[in-house]
Amino acid sequence: MRVTTQMLNRSAQKAGLPTNRASLLNYINGSGTNNVSLAKALSKTNRGTDTTKKADYEKLEKSARQAEASADRLTAAGAENASASELQSFVDKYNEMLKSLGKSSDTLNLFYAQTAKDTVKEYKQELADIGITMSKDGTLSFDKARFEKFSAEQAAKAAGDTASGGAEGAVNAAAGSGTENSGTGSGSADSTQETAKDAGSEATGTAKASALDALFAKEGLFSRLSYLASRVSDYADANAESYSDYYNAAGSRANAYPGGKYSFWS
Repeated sequence: MRVTTQMLNRSAQKAGLPTNRASLLNYINGSGTNNVSLAKALSKTNRGTDTTKKADYEKLEKSARQAEASADRLTAAGAENASASELQSFVDKYNEMLKSLGKSSDTLNLFYAQTAKDTVKEYKQELADIGITMSKDGTLSFDKARFEKFSAEQAAKAAGDTASGGAEGAVNAAAGSGTENSGTGSGSADSTQETAKDAGSEATGTAKASALDALFAKEGLFSRLSYLASRVSDYADANAESYSDYYNAAGSRANAYPGGKYSFWS
């Protein structure tokens, strides 16, 4: 079948190649002022580079999706039911996501990475209480022994609060009796000191419990990181898909970045 210039131009338009009155041979060889070699446009170099980029975005999308799911599970479990294994899983997935973001030269990915680091810094002390620390590069590490010690302390405090509730009446009665029998003796002073000590301990425990709630609350750290990870996942998925789009004569994607597709707040 004879291939005409008109037929060639129609095919070129569908493929995203520039149309002019060049011959088929010119298209193949890249001859002429505006022609790019078909072989060059579809070269292994371009395909190999895009395949690598696509794989990187797919890896980022997976790690972000897993970090999101892990953060959601921690939020659902709450401070009282969070387990060491789930905290370790979150730290691992978060680190994978952060490292993938750090390897990217994409401006939005670098913004996501910095946002994640800044968000974690806000809860540095609360995280330290449950055994999670942040390194200089922003990655997290989990100390299971510290978490188990913290959990034991919280359990002991809860048990102590329950026991003290039943004994409180007896203690107050004894203190009152001592006051009646001894006036302003040492028994009353000891009781006052002990009460002040208990009040201080209770205040410290309450403050720590409130701090932990800040990690697991609906608007707390894990909830915020879940939202951020979902944005990272969506953006990475869109980029991976864009590397499968068609190419123009220069070997570039013709419709990789439609307007507003990657708006953080959309």
